[in-house]
Amino acid sequence: MHRLRTHWPLLGLLLIALLWRLLLWAQAPHQPANDEVEYLQVARDLLAGRGWAFYTHWRWLRAPLYPLYLAGALGLAGLDPSASTATVLHRAALASLPLSLGVVSCVYWLTRKLTPASGDRPALIAAAAAALLQTNATFASLYMSETLFTFLFSWGLLALVAWRERRGWWRAIGAGALLGLACLTRSAALVFLPVVALWMAVVPTPPAQSRWPWLGPPLLLLLGTAAVIAPWTLRNCVAYERCILIETGGAYNLWAFYEPRESLATINQTLEAIPNPAERADEATRRGLAQLRADPLILLRKLPAEWTRLWVVKPIEDRFLLLSAYSDPPPLVFLTGLLLDDLLYLAILVLAPFGLAFARRNALGVLLGLWLLSFVAATLVTHAEGRYRHFLFSALIPLAAVTLDALQRKARLRPLLTLSAGMPLMLALLPCLLYYPWAWAGNGALRSIYRGVGDSLVALGRDEAAAQAYQQALAIAATPDGWLALGNLWRRIGATEAATAAYAQAHASEPTYVAASAIQGDWLRFLGKKEAARTAFRGRYVDEQRVTDWSYQGLTPGAVAVLEVGAGLDFGYLGGVYTAERVAGVTARWTNGRGRVRLRAAGTRQLVTLRVAAPWPTGAPVPLHLCAAGMCQALTVGPTWRVVRLVTPTAAELELRSPTFAAPDKRDLGVQLAWISVATLAP
Repeated sequence: MHRLRTHWPLLGLLLIALLWRLLLWAQAPHQPANDEVEYLQVARDLLAGRGWAFYTHWRWLRAPLYPLYLAGALGLAGLDPSASTATVLHRAALASLPLSLGVVSCVYWLTRKLTPASGDRPALIAAAAAALLQTNATFASLYMSETLFTFLFSWGLLALVAWRERRGWWRAIGAGALLGLACLTRSAALVFLPVVALWMAVVPTPPAQSRWPWLGPPLLLLLGTAAVIAPWTLRNCVAYERCILIETGGAYNLWAFYEPRESLATINQTLEAIPNPAERADEATRRGLAQLRADPLILLRKLPAEWTRLWVVKPIEDRFLLLSAYSDPPPLVFLTGLLLDDLLYLAILVLAPFGLAFARRNALGVLLGLWLLSFVAATLVTHAEGRYRHFLFSALIPLAAVTLDALQRKARLRPLLTLSAGMPLMLALLPCLLYYPWAWAGNGALRSIYRGVGDSLVALGRDEAAAQAYQQALAIAATPDGWLALGNLWRRIGATEAATAAYAQAHASEPTYVAASAIQGDWLRFLGKKEAARTAFRGRYVDEQRVTDWSYQGLTPGAVAVLEVGAGLDFGYLGGVYTAERVAGVTARWTNGRGRVRLRAAGTRQLVTLRVAAPWPTGAPVPLHLCAAGMCQALTVGPTWRVVRLVTPTAAELELRSPTFAAPDKRDLGVQLAWISVATLAP
C-alpha cells in the first residue's frame, strides 16, 4: 500500500492516458486504411481456420505476431469466422489500450533510469508527454502493429537495464525474448540485436556486480531471441520449402523503392502471381539488385527523400480515427492534434538531441542512442513512412526529459559535444519545419472552430446562428462534411430546397465520398424520388460494398412496410450483407453469417416476413436462427426460396445467424435474403 501511495502521480497520469485514449476510441468506428486492411484480413483467416493463406497471393510475407494478437482480440470481442461487424471491430480495438498504457509506464521507468539523481520530476514529465502525445493515443485504437511493437520493445530495453543492474542469466534471456517478440511484430528490430549484443559485451557494470565472461551475456540474449523466433522460421521452412527468418518486406522494398522502371501496380501484380513467398522474395531481390548494380547512385539519391519522409508531418489517414479518408476530424480532435501531436512532437524533437549529450555517460542513454542510430539507418536504406517515427518515441521522450532535467539543474554542456551527439538528429527539424502543411493546419483550425461553434449552437437550438457558423466554416474550407452538416441542419428544420442543395454540393465536391453518396440517397429516398435516390446511392466510382456497410452504420432511415432487397433502396436497412446480385431471376444479398435487418415499426409487436434461401454448393439444409430482443427462433433453410414469418417484440434489429462457407472470391457466405416486410400488430 505504501508503494502504491509513492507512485500515485504516475497512477494519475495513467488514468489521464486511459481517459484520453477512451475519448478517442469512443468516436464512431473508423474506416480501416493502409496496413489495417491487411492485418484484419489475415486475422479473419486465422479465426476461420485458413491459417496464413492470405500470403499465398500477397506481395510479401508479414511478421506473424500482430495478426495473431489481433485475431485473439477479435475473438475475445465476439467476432467468429462468419462475422465482421464494425461494432465488434470497434470493441476489439480496446485490446490495445492496456498496451498503450504499458508504454507510458515504461517511458516513466526508462526516464527514472536515465536520471537516477533527480527523483520523479523528469520521469513524470516524460510519462505525461507519452500519455498526451496524440500519436500514441490514436494508434491505440488503430489495427496497426506500432503499439504492440513499442510495448514489447520498450520493456525489452527496461529488461536490459535490469540485467545490467542485477545480472542473472535469466534476465539476459528474458530481455532477448522480449526483443525477439518485438522482431516477430516488426522485423525492424533485427538490426538492433547485434548492436545490443555488443553493448552487453562492453558496457561497464556496477563495481558491486561480479564480472561475467564478456561473451556470456550476448550469447544468452541471442539465445532468448532465437528461442522466440525459431518456431516461426521453422514453420516457414516447412511451409515454403525455403527458410524465411521472419518476413519478406525488405525484398519488396529493394525492388519497389529503388527507382524501379516498372510502376508500383506492375510490381505488385508480378509478385502476387508468385504463390511461394520465398520465391517471391528472391524475384524482388533479384530485380532490386539489378537496379542497384545498373545505377549505384540510387542509394545516395534515396537518402534525402527517405529522411524527409520519416520526419515530416503529413495529413494522412492514420492521423485521426475517421469514418472515411474524406471525413473531417471532429473539431476538438483536430485542434488537440495541432497541440498534442504536432507541437508536442516538435518540442520532443528539439530537446531529444541534447539529451543524447547529457546522457552520454549513462549506459541506457548510450543504448537509446544506438537504437535511434540503427533504426534510422535501416529505414533510410529500405523505406520510410511518417508513422515509423512512432517506433522512436520510447527513446526520444526520455531523452527530451533528460534535457529538461539538465536545464532545471543548470547543467553545463560543451558546444562541441552537443554538435557531435545531437547534430544528426537536429537535422530532422529541417523537414519537420520546411515541409509542414501550414495551410492545412491554419485552415483546418479555423474550420474546426466554426464547425465546433455551429455544433454547439445546434445543441442550444439556435439554428440560424448555427447555419451562419457552418457557412463560415465552408467559406474557409468547403469540405464534404461541412456541406453535410449544413444539409442535416436544413433537413432537421424542414428547409427542403436548402437541404437538397447542400447535399448536392457535398456529393459534387467529392463524388467518391461514400458518406456524401449515402446521405444524399437517403434524403432523396425520403422525398420519394426513388430513381434519383438509386443514382445517388450508386455514387461515382464508389464501391457498393462500402456504401452498404457505411449506410447501416451512418444512416437512420425511416420505417418501411416492404423492403425489396437489392433493388437499390435498401441501403441503411441491412447490415452484415454483401453487394446485391441476381440469382435465378431474383435480386438478393448474401449474409456473412450475421445478417442484420433494421426494424423501425412502432407498437408492442411486429410481424416480420422474410424470403430466404441457402443455395450452398453441398445442397444440404442450413440452420438459421432469427434473433431479436434477446430471443431466437431456429429453423432450416434449403437451396430453394422459403418465406418465413415470425412475431417479434418491438426491437431495433433482427439478426440472421447461420454458419458460412468460403466462396471462391474469399467471402464467407451464409444465407440469401431477397425480400422483407414489417407490419405492426396490436397488443
